[in-house]
Amino acid sequence: MRHVPEADIDSVQVYDDVTAAKRQPTRGNLQSARNAVLAAYIEYAEAVPEVANLPEIDISDPQSSALLHAYNNKTVPLTKLRSNLLQRVSVARCPFCGIGESSTLDHYLPKELKPQFAILAENLIPCCGPCNTRKWKHVVDKETDARLFIHPYYDEIPPIQFLKVNVRLDTLRGTLGLRYKVFRPDGISVHVYRHMQSHFKLLGLDDRYRLRSLEHLRGQHRALARLYGPLNDEVRVSNKLNEDADDYEDEYGLNYWRTVLYRALANNNDFCDGGFQLLTHIQ
Repeated sequence: MRHVPEADIDSVQVYDDVTAAKRQPTRGNLQSARNAVLAAYIEYAEAVPEVANLPEIDISDPQSSALLHAYNNKTVPLTKLRSNLLQRVSVARCPFCGIGESSTLDHYLPKELKPQFAILAENLIPCCGPCNTRKWKHVVDKETDARLFIHPYYDEIPPIQFLKVNVRLDTLRGTLGLRYKVFRPDGISVHVYRHMQSHFKLLGLDDRYRLRSLEHLRGQHRALARLYGPLNDEVRVSNKLNEDADDYEDEYGLNYWRTVLYRALANNNDFCDGGFQLLTHIQ
């Protein structure tokens, strides 16, 4: 989970361009809903990041259908909007999980629930398919009324470590166990912690990070073996892992899954002292 810059897009112009590209009666419904929708755009901008409880707007069922049609059916303006949102280096990697390719757009506020934001650029988040599917129509926790997911454009991610991984080596069974979790360090409020924890849990990031980590590490066995060498130099292995963790941290931050993984492995004496050989057993 990470913060990414929002795209420099004029959402009012997008609305007008998409409207002009539509045929009747969709065009007429979009035109008649325009004032209410643009007022909702202003409310969204004023509320960020706490946009989950924005009020309903007074539009008819045909107008709601037209707004959904504006997103679901291709037009030149919509294709341009999608391209402008997705074709940015800063969002090439999914901001929700940090592992998948951003190949789709997620409506932070689901369009089925809030059709007025169906083509609002600020509500469209580039993300990977698994995150989009898992997030779906979830918005807030019914018990706490708190948002369940970070808003990558507007939520500030705490600049302190809140993600860790527990490493367990079982030499008898020949397995390497990894378990990721979000924890609450000093400096993170209960509210922010619960927000990040629900995001982590509902997107299944523990298991997804675990699988991606094992797949990645399987390809590192030969390099680690060369570092360990005939002298069983565990310090050399640990130093290299720490160097890589530093590089990942500089580029992607403290809570990037590879940063956390490499730091944990560098500090695991058993792994550095030959335990990495278990990587050859990963299926």
